[in-house]
Amino acid sequence: MADFNKDRIRVHIEGKEFSVVGGGFQNMLAAVKQINGRRFVGALKVWQLPGKAEEIKNQLAISGFQLEGGTPVAEESPAPASAAAPASFGNDRIRVTVQGHPLAVVGGGFREMLDAVKNLPGRRFDSDSKMWEIPGDAGIIKNLIETAGFQLEGAEKITSTPPLASKGTPPPSYAPPPTPKAAPPPAYEEPDFSDEIDIPDYETPDWWDDGNMPPPMEPPDWWDEEPSDVPVDYPMTPSSSARPSARSTDSSGGGDDQIRIRIGGIPMVVTGGSFQTMLGVIKNIPGRRFHSGDKVWDIPDDSTIDSVQQVVNAAGFILKRG
Repeated sequence: MADFNKDRIRVHIEGKEFSVVGGGFQNMLAAVKQINGRRFVGALKVWQLPGKAEEIKNQLAISGFQLEGGTPVAEESPAPASAAAPASFGNDRIRVTVQGHPLAVVGGGFREMLDAVKNLPGRRFDSDSKMWEIPGDAGIIKNLIETAGFQLEGAEKITSTPPLASKGTPPPSYAPPPTPKAAPPPAYEEPDFSDEIDIPDYETPDWWDDGNMPPPMEPPDWWDEEPSDVPVDYPMTPSSSARPSARSTDSSGGGDDQIRIRIGGIPMVVTGGSFQTMLGVIKNIPGRRFHSGDKVWDIPDDSTIDSVQQVVNAAGFILKRG
């Protein structure tokens, strides 16, 4: 937590010196700057406030601060800023150029001085030189900065131009700096087709997803297939709980349409109906997956021949060795 007892701002009111206390430095400074006619004297590091002390005390009390002291101030005027070098207030300074002369705004915190510079009309920041370019007469710029409570270091080096009123001609009006024109858009560039674009080869969709008729079945190459681990005399009779109907026998034919499936590595075929109807039954088996290389449907290992035969027989088709 900040120690408000140490923060104070010196002010002069009616020839007496007071101190603004009771808050943080930045908050008290903002309250002082709200007083009309306040002026910061850089040589004495004190704010001069016009008006009566009682009125200013009440105004500060509204913001939650107090006015302490009241010591008479010795009648001595500070040396003019043009006759002596400006006081140094730490290392904070903002570099500016006025009428082509490099100057610096000093006498306060960096943020406060930056806000004062940004309030000057026509100011522009040069990113190359890291300086603010401020158009206008140096004397006017100096007065504006001192009104904000800061000093323009080096302003005394600029010789003010003699007034033109004595010659009977009106002073020239202020002309703002020319607005930089936007860069023209780049000319049209022809697209470069020299680089090869990696476009993947077109792959035809699987026939069971594109709505087209399936490709003709390829006859199995029995001489290329590896022998099955299941003995040839593997019983194909269903369990007693799901006895197939008279239509579903291993020797009966089911027409020309058939769908090849694989149960636990054993090749089987589903016959006895139209291709699309039998395909719909196969797709209802959970975990089934179509092997595009072998053109066969793989049934999960957790499914037995009996369970698959029950599903096929219930739909009115036949399951037999393929």
